[in-house]
Amino acid sequence: MKPLILFAVLVIASLGSSQSGAQEKPAPDDRASRPVIRVPTALTLEEARVIVEAAKAVVKAEGGRAAIAVVDFNGNLISLDSMDGTSGFWVKFAIGKAVGAVTLQQTTAESGEQIKTNPQRFHSALSLMEGQIILIPGGFPLIVDNVIVGAVGSAGHRGDGDVRAVKAALAAWEQLRQSKN
Repeated sequence: MKPLILFAVLVIASLGSSQSGAQEKPAPDDRASRPVIRVPTALTLEEARVIVEAAKAVVKAEGGRAAIAVVDFNGNLISLDSMDGTSGFWVKFAIGKAVGAVTLQQTTAESGEQIKTNPQRFHSALSLMEGQIILIPGGFPLIVDNVIVGAVGSAGHRGDGDVRAVKAALAAWEQLRQSKN
């Protein structure tokens, strides 16, 4: 029995000595000498609502229906409207277009064309994002001072209606931004 107790004491002692090294304080880090990391400007809910409402106005004026989504620079949903009579699938498409535009930092139409010019990037994006992006026209990034702050996607308005709706939304957003300067 004594050898077993001796073994247990040795195991406990070795565990204690290995943990003491892990609890030592790291060397002080001079954070003031680090370069400043630029963080993208936040897209406000007010801005997102202006974007959504402007896109909806175009769709409504043209007698259509659509889902409009606005995401932040990480692809997180900020605002979403699904007009009366719009299929739930279009909601997913609108979000997928917005996420696709912010992920690849270009319009979804441009990304969709890359199947011809850069198929590796196209397929890599689809694989990496695991079904979260849709690379068909109707998704546009939102850019401020050359920094992507979010994206907007429209889905369900036939033909090139989604693109028209989003372009009107971008113009309304830009007008709002200019009015605040």
